[in-house]
Amino acid sequence: MAAAGYAFLGSSGQMDSKEAFALVHEYSDKALQLDPSLAAGYSAKGSAYLSYDWNWKQAYEALIKAIQLNPATTSAHLMLSYYYMITGRKHDAVDIMEKAFKVDPLSPMVNKGLVDAYLNAGRTEDSLKQAQLLLDIYPQMGVALELKGWSVGVLGDWKKAAEIFEEAHRLNKNPLRGLFPIGCAYANSGETEKALECIRKIEQLQVEEPGTIVDIDLALIWLSLGDKDKGFHYLFQCVEKRLGPVAIILDFPTFKVDAHDLRYRLLKEMLGLAEYM
Repeated sequence: MAAAGYAFLGSSGQMDSKEAFALVHEYSDKALQLDPSLAAGYSAKGSAYLSYDWNWKQAYEALIKAIQLNPATTSAHLMLSYYYMITGRKHDAVDIMEKAFKVDPLSPMVNKGLVDAYLNAGRTEDSLKQAQLLLDIYPQMGVALELKGWSVGVLGDWKKAAEIFEEAHRLNKNPLRGLFPIGCAYANSGETEKALECIRKIEQLQVEEPGTIVDIDLALIWLSLGDKDKGFHYLFQCVEKRLGPVAIILDFPTFKVDAHDLRYRLLKEMLGLAEYM
């Protein structure tokens, strides 16, 4: 993804998520048995707890432990930031990513996490400045372009955002991939038919590449179009498939998930997040 909060753990790949995260636990446990002070081991476990197990307490404890052992473990900062966003601690999410940025200001991962944190906290001007900073360093980076696009869109210019997303999409080797941000921008700017065309192409991708997971993409475009029934349908699909990004998407201001809808509460309960509402 390249949308704010979506790259948070990726939603597609060649390996089954259950199998992949089981391996994360297995290898990190072995590493920690050999060296209990290995920060990377705790960071990996925290990532698995956060993105697949949805064990929020253990995720927090593992990530805090990683940072205590090595304050330069920026991967743990990133995951802890997403934990804070998921649990409603927006300012803490910004704070931890600003600390990570001081450690590694050239890291695309860190810069992206900081943009996400700014967007989540409503600091859109700051998110735009940070996205532009990343673009200045990496002018042809698709993720950086998309981060700028989300910031521009949230600031109110979704037509300009669509142009930026189109530019990022041209960097994509597969014309059927990377369409979700464009679809959202078209939907938000009132260009319904163009948004629906993005949906058709995403559905075509799923037919051509059956292993590709597109539920998040479809959920967010439909929500941007104002079709809550289809949007929530795909969000429930995300939960059933244990797609990590759904936990942050529900409250991310970039997207239009209606917190007053009873289905929102049910999703929160399914994710084990009812206490954070």
